[in-house]
Amino acid sequence: MFKAIQALVALSFLSLATSQVVASPSSATFKRDNATYCPYYSPRSLSTRQNNGNSLSFTGSQWIWTNEFNNGVAPIGTRAFRKTFSPPEGKTPSSLKVAFAVDNGATLFVNGQAIAAEGNWFAAGTYCVPLKPCTNVIGFSATNAATVPNPAGLLVTAEVTYTDGSTSHIASDVSWRTSGPNIPNGWEQLSFDDSSWATAISEGPYPNALYGSIPIGGSDAISIARANWIWTDELPAAAGAVPVGARAFRRVITLPPGQIAQSAQILIAADNEYSIYINGRFVGTGNGFHAAHRFTVTNIPDANGQVVVAVYGVNGPTATSPTAPNPASLLASVQVTSINPDYGCLKNCSSVSSIVTDGQWKANHGTPSGFEKPGFDDSTWTNAVIEGGIGMAPWAPVTADTTDSAPGTPLPGAPAGN
Repeated sequence: MFKAIQALVALSFLSLATSQVVASPSSATFKRDNATYCPYYSPRSLSTRQNNGNSLSFTGSQWIWTNEFNNGVAPIGTRAFRKTFSPPEGKTPSSLKVAFAVDNGATLFVNGQAIAAEGNWFAAGTYCVPLKPCTNVIGFSATNAATVPNPAGLLVTAEVTYTDGSTSHIASDVSWRTSGPNIPNGWEQLSFDDSSWATAISEGPYPNALYGSIPIGGSDAISIARANWIWTDELPAAAGAVPVGARAFRRVITLPPGQIAQSAQILIAADNEYSIYINGRFVGTGNGFHAAHRFTVTNIPDANGQVVVAVYGVNGPTATSPTAPNPASLLASVQVTSINPDYGCLKNCSSVSSIVTDGQWKANHGTPSGFEKPGFDDSTWTNAVIEGGIGMAPWAPVTADTTDSAPGTPLPGAPAGN
């Protein structure tokens, strides 16, 4: 059974390794650049190619962790990962696109700034940030959750785009630097000296049997392949009978700093019915679990850097009884594209946050007023319970619609929306 099902506490808290980038400044030839010393490397030290739209893939990346990893498990707690990289001679870094997955949670830092957090390995977002013209550093604060030692891992892929349009690839591997359990202040800053840190160890290349294939938002089309069937904690067991009636579900996406949501794509199915909302705006209503309906959302209301996905889900009566408990479930995949207006001069520098239904969603037995809106306090709600993956009976098989569904109107009793 997946550890995510056991823990359901994936924290919104890897390491990137260049495929051939030399990471140690001691091996570089320093040249003066704009009144600062910049360690340039031979063009041969980077895997360079013409810009291809910055499509990312985890192929070539390794699952990594600290050297505490032993016999398939690692101690619980938070560890820091760093990758410092410098350009080859004649190249000036412009922007960086990063995607990562983690068991259990991690926060991405670039040059000391917190950019994004991921809480599982079911789906990965893509995050674009500008770079300094010389040396840069990628950092992760990664947490292995639970109460006893258990599997842990970080997976990263990234692409550096230079001002001439060429790119180089960075991947998580054994060249990354890792902290121990005591993480010093300022570890995420470019100026921090990590030369005394140990290097990461490899748990093996992507993909592996434990974590499988991981879609990347912005590079891979939206998919329900890694989404989970979820419901409230009323479940006696997976696919067990739960009370008839409406339940509320929420998932808050925090966008990278300064980003504004531009659009969203949604695939969603339910046993039995749903109405779905983005930042309080009604998106669509549907029913049935053998087809995931597709919706596209534009003009997303601003919510101070957050996107709230909310679902009014209904477990309907059976053919033989209007009140008898019966199986219920919700499955969804959401990708939100966002931009930073200050990045206007950077080509293709949008970010895509990607989530699927999992134990990070919040669920409530009732449907309180305003639950679909940003700012609603769901801190007393419980985490959703994962019933199983997309292939689980009685809901399989499930196919995803290829065209958008008509929105319809909110279900009786559901919020009207903005």
